[in-house]
Amino acid sequence: MEMKLTSVWIAARRTGGGRLARQTAQWGCLFAVVLGLSQLAASVGGGADAPPKGGAWALAVAMPEPRQEAGAVALGNMIYLISGYGADTVPSTLVQVYDTAGKQWKQAAPIRLALHHLGVAALDGKIYVVGGFTGSFAKRGPVNSVWQYDPATDRWERRAPLPTPRGAHAVAVLDGRIYALGGERLGAAAGSQTYEPVADVAAYDPKADAWEVLPPMRHRRDHLVAGAIGGRIYAVAGRDRPNYTLQHVEEYNPATRAWMERAPIPTGRSGAAAGVVNNRLYVFGGEGNADSSLGTFNQVEAYDPARDSWTQLAPMPLPRHAFGGAVVGNRIYLPGGSIVQGGRAPGTTPITDTFEPN
Repeated sequence: MEMKLTSVWIAARRTGGGRLARQTAQWGCLFAVVLGLSQLAASVGGGADAPPKGGAWALAVAMPEPRQEAGAVALGNMIYLISGYGADTVPSTLVQVYDTAGKQWKQAAPIRLALHHLGVAALDGKIYVVGGFTGSFAKRGPVNSVWQYDPATDRWERRAPLPTPRGAHAVAVLDGRIYALGGERLGAAAGSQTYEPVADVAAYDPKADAWEVLPPMRHRRDHLVAGAIGGRIYAVAGRDRPNYTLQHVEEYNPATRAWMERAPIPTGRSGAAAGVVNNRLYVFGGEGNADSSLGTFNQVEAYDPARDSWTQLAPMPLPRHAFGGAVVGNRIYLPGGSIVQGGRAPGTTPITDTFEPN
């Protein structure tokens, strides 16, 4: 027996205090129903084919302003959701901050440039926004800007730019440097594509405020995810249109400045979210699912570099893409995103769910 949630359409509007509480309760009910159906499907399906649970799903407070293609990053107990857009696909400068201890949202100083598909990282008490796109998605323009946010002063300042403009890239932090991997740029004027993926890699040193261009990945791609484990950088999945479901996994060794292929991710996808907990890289959702009418994935898979192997875990109760993962302790927070491939209205959701590996 198989159960599937084939169509869930979610629209949300900005609400005040009382309405926000009611909205959060409503999201809690929806989440509970979806989670219950998901678990029931797994238990009824049962047998050797049933994936291991491998973690616990829960619901945090829904964000006041639904966003997709925003940058998500954790600093201390706070999660920063930066820029991105709603159903209109036009980015804003909004910065929403979730206090995981106090369980409430607030706003920080707006970023000085409205972006989407941006890269974000936290390092030494600061937050960095790397690259991204300006304008609507249909008329997106890649940028090379880098912004630093200081929570102590609630101020943004510009830093040394990326060597090449790009958006829809992945960012990871290792040994005091911020790595920007892959992404999408404007295509050559004579080319057949308006945009094209890149294999570019560069590392930023905040203390020197300088970038170093590194050897490119073996596979060009955008909408990928990345993480740092054990002194290595891992670049996972992504797209090279018309292929939205690349399975490539590449490992970068800073000591040798070399890339090598690793075990491919079982479920190729793009626009996924990721987070590193206990030396494993967890990958959530994404788009490109030909078996879903909405085009999104609910698959959750974890990579263990020590064994060079993948494990399938408890699926997402609400499949989606265009979101990011932020890790606080052993819990991965997954705010916002879109339940519909391509971010079509009304797919943008304010839901913030969490996953904690067993």
